[in-house]
Amino acid sequence: MMRVMVILFAFHFSLFTSSAQDTPNSRQAKRVFNTAWNHFFGPQGVRFHYKIDILHLYKEEGTSWNKGDMARSEYKNSKMWNNGNIKHIVREKKGYVEIHDPKVNKADEKLQMFKFEPDSYEYFIAKDPEGLKVTLLAKPGVKVKMKKIIAFLEPNTYYPKRLRIKVSIFWCTITFSDFQAGNISDDVFVFPKEKYKNYEFKDLR
Repeated sequence: MMRVMVILFAFHFSLFTSSAQDTPNSRQAKRVFNTAWNHFFGPQGVRFHYKIDILHLYKEEGTSWNKGDMARSEYKNSKMWNNGNIKHIVREKKGYVEIHDPKVNKADEKLQMFKFEPDSYEYFIAKDPEGLKVTLLAKPGVKVKMKKIIAFLEPNTYYPKRLRIKVSIFWCTITFSDFQAGNISDDVFVFPKEKYKNYEFKDLR
């Protein structure tokens, strides 16, 4: 789960201000791409199931909820609740709950690998059997670690279906399903402390 959120937050902290490649196709591609990823950070929240695959060597899947600074996820043998001030991670097999400061993750060094610089790419959009295909290619001579980004989107809602990212020489693929943008209650992000009262609590702040 942390890998997928690192990628998404890297996109979130970027602004689409580039106008160097000013063609109708490029403008449409930027608008659609920006709309698609704004779904993840809209004020009404979002829920989605994801599968992440890196070189077929690392695979992970789970469900994530996000709304503003709040987040929740279920993946592998762990569950996480982040109300914006305190993050609880339940390690079910080990029988304990970790308490973290959620603001620390925003400085995660892994973000640098997926740092997105809008001016460094050329944008293209085309129809595809999966819906819409938006392709970002790193401009010649630019120094970015993400060399190519391909987003497959629902044609009407621009909900993400699949995201492929080429980082240096390897590909990272994230597949999305059960995507719901909006109508996410704040109660989703409240840690159910009573349910885990018999667990050991480790304060790691």
